Amino acid sequence: MTSITVRRSQFTAQNSQARHYVTGRSPLMAHLLTALSVTFPAGEQFFVHSVRNVRAQVSDDTLQKQISAFIGQEAMHSQAHAQFNAVLDAPDYLLNQFNVQMSEGMTVLKTRSLRRQLAATVAYEHFTALIAAYLLKHPQLWQGLDNNLQHLWLWHAVEELEHKSVAFDVYQHVFGVDKQGSLAQRRRSMRTVSMGFVLGLSTMTSQLLWQDRQQSLKSVKQWLLLLQDGAALALMVARLLPEYLAFYKPNFHPNQRNHQALLAEWKGKLGLV
Repeated sequence: MTSITVRRSQFTAQNSQARHYVTGRSPLMAHLLTALSVTFPAGEQFFVHSVRNVRAQVSDDTLQKQISAFIGQEAMHSQAHAQFNAVLDAPDYLLNQFNVQMSEGMTVLKTRSLRRQLAATVAYEHFTALIAAYLLKHPQLWQGLDNNLQHLWLWHAVEELEHKSVAFDVYQHVFGVDKQGSLAQRRRSMRTVSMGFVLGLSTMTSQLLWQDRQQSLKSVKQWLLLLQDGAALALMVARLLPEYLAFYKPNFHPNQRNHQALLAEWKGKLGLV
């Protein structure tokens, strides 16, 4: 069993932090990571909300302890990314409008049934685990980040893998693999979340790139790097597709993909206990 430890981020918000914080690459990677960061404050709060909704129905002591750690980690993630987003928000780089849209979307989700809310969280957690593992396995994607931001993203990635199965286990415990409609709901939620997540992230990244076009798209070199990074992202999607599709299998469980060695490696490199 993977241990889940609540840790405070060592990220320090810096007013001088430039929006082009991934050096040696096209601005696409910076804007994409920023768009991803925008989803976290409201998103992580919703994940916690959906698990707390049904926590009283969890009778397993070990799972209860994991829920506590899950809530603690997600709270730290939400706080750290809110600080990061606030640093980059500017009159010509409007992150707050996306924060508002995310909050409104999560508010709508909270009107759904408890099972549907938790199923959405399970789907989102599958996405975050896929992305986290890929980032840890492919450091070339984030090389060029300063040490402060490297720690933010890698710390977050490690913890996403630590708690990747908690929401899923709560869903199975409360709603059950054999209860009417639980598998169908999980699949429906993944289809809905997939469309919303990919469309939303693509839209935000494109809008941030356009808002910053005078700096992001000012040279032929940047356009070439943009195409290069676009190809790298397409390769990532292709590589992750089998793991994504595994979610739809009746016997799927997040722990079928063993990340213990990857976690041990990066905890050591980052000095995480």
